[in-house]
This record gives sequence, C-alpha cells and structure tokens, in this order.
Amino acid sequence: MNIVAKTKRFANSVLFNLRVHGFADRKYLREVMLPAMAKTKPSNVMLAGTRRYNTGYPKLFNQQTTAVWTLDFDPRAARFGNGHLHRTCDIREMDRVFSGIRFDVVHINGLLGFGIDTDDDIKRMIEAVHRSLVAGGYMMLGWDADATVDPSENKTILARFEHKAFASLPARHRVVGMKGYDRVFDWFRQGEL
Repeated sequence: MNIVAKTKRFANSVLFNLRVHGFADRKYLREVMLPAMAKTKPSNVMLAGTRRYNTGYPKLFNQQTTAVWTLDFDPRAARFGNGHLHRTCDIREMDRVFSGIRFDVVHINGLLGFGIDTDDDIKRMIEAVHRSLVAGGYMMLGWDADATVDPSENKTILARFEHKAFASLPARHRVVGMKGYDRVFDWFRQGEL
C-alpha cells in the first residue's frame, strides 16, 4: 500500500472513531456509567471489546484502587487496550486466561450479535464470566436491539444472574442510536450455580 493510500486509510479511521466517540451511547458510557462504576472503587474491572474510541475508558478509574483489565479477541486491537493489563483472548475463555483474577465487574459492550451470536456462544461466555467474578459481582451487557435478542429474557443468563441495578445505575438504560435502533445497557448481578 502506498503512502497516499495509508494516509487516507488512517484519516478515515480517525474520522470514524471521532464520529463513534460522539454517539449518545458513548457519551453515556463516558459521562455516566463508567464514572458510576469507578465511584464504587472496584478492585478489578474487565472492559471487554477494545477499539480506538474507547482507549480513554480505563483512565476514568482511580489507578491506585482499581486494576482495569481489557480484552479483545483481535490481536490488532491490543494497541487500544490498557497496556500490560490487556489480554488477547476470546471472552468465552476469559476464566482460563485470567485464572488467578476475580473481577468485581465484567463490562461487555457490543459483543452480542457481533461475535457472540449463537445460544452456545452466549452459554460459554456466561459460564466463563460467572466463574471470573467475585461472589455477587456484576456483569454489564451493552447490546443493539436490532442485532440480538433481549439478554434479560435469556434463560442461560437468568440461570446464573439476576437483572439488577448497579450502584446508582438502573438495571436497564436505553439510548436511541443511529437509524432509530436502541443501544441497551443491562446490569446483571451474579447468582449461585
């Protein structure tokens, strides 16, 4: 690829990421959800799904009290992760990759319908997340209403988690997104197996 094509590709990538950064759901994440999470002073947080537009998310937490881990299945996304606290792995195997770490919160945004698509995918992800949480830990699922079914009605999820508010955040928050589709943020508290 020549220098002009590379420069154009980079510029398009930056413009795309700036556009995404300005979406209402991203503003809610940056200005409401992540600060509310940080106020609870969790010891370990997992932010699953790493892209250029969310590189600043770990900085919203107090680095002295909270280890903010990031993961993505794509090795190219590692450069947008949280440095030495980033892992390249499939979320369905996170309990093996993070075998010695238990998370207070696992924050999963944009994976349902975009890689975690089948009932088996969801089952494996939920089991791995459940094993990775501290007792009574929370999982947040951010999903597009046009891309997947409602996780609060999924029997696999409800067998291990209770749909429940987290700190000052409601159990469910909807943001009307592009073309009228909703981005939905659901909180689930870990139950017992």
